[in-house]
Amino acid sequence: MYLESVRNPKVQLWSSLKTKKGRREHGLFLIEGKRLVAEALQAPLRLQALLWDVGTDELPADWLSLAEARGIPVFHLSPQAFAAVADTVTPQGVMAVAEIPQLASTPQAGALFLLLDGLQDPGNVGTLLRTAQAFGAAEVCCGTGTVDPFAPKVVRASMGGLFRVSVCAAESSAYIRQWRARFPDGQVVVASPQAETPCHAINLLGPSLILIGSEADGVSKDAAAFATVSVRIPMPGRAESLNAAVAGAVLLYEAARQREGAGPGGEDHGAQW
Repeated sequence: MYLESVRNPKVQLWSSLKTKKGRREHGLFLIEGKRLVAEALQAPLRLQALLWDVGTDELPADWLSLAEARGIPVFHLSPQAFAAVADTVTPQGVMAVAEIPQLASTPQAGALFLLLDGLQDPGNVGTLLRTAQAFGAAEVCCGTGTVDPFAPKVVRASMGGLFRVSVCAAESSAYIRQWRARFPDGQVVVASPQAETPCHAINLLGPSLILIGSEADGVSKDAAAFATVSVRIPMPGRAESLNAAVAGAVLLYEAARQREGAGPGGEDHGAQW
């Protein structure tokens, strides 16, 4: 189907998905860019539409075959209509419209969990979603004050990780209480520059919930009060801190490293995060 006008109702609906209000109202989100659309076509997502800018290269034949096999309608948009929907300055000519999965509000099964508390930077949230999926986290909870994980910039930054990791939305303290009730022997881990224990010295083989706080303020006092262990990330260099995405990646990697059989332990160089 060809859609030319920016005033077309479908075009206006898809354009509204760039806002949190529009996503909540319609239960849909946008996936923009060639690589992400290719990932989405292979992922367990419910896609409602494939959008193509007629002023760009033809869609790959295998994409069209997948869309047809899955019953996904393909819409041909004029460059003006496509630009009205796109979130990027220089669109790549293809987007998908997907249903937002039903988000749980309580912890799921698994051993490694990540709670994002007050993270407002879309790039950091997307990177952590991608990293959590890469290192085998069972779930990522977007807690109090955290940016919508289905916002366009977060989706792009996740590089497809959002499509393959369980995402939960809940108030931070409530989620932690529920997590501790489900995993009474588990530990809630928070990073602190004042902590004496380096992150590689704690045992992360059992159920673990890693808390990552905002870029400016760290983990909120309410969430941090639930922590059962405080760790620092050793840094031999002179940097005073790591940003949220890097700190989270280090802790997730350490958990994955231990689960690969290395176990806790290792040389401590004495520097602090």
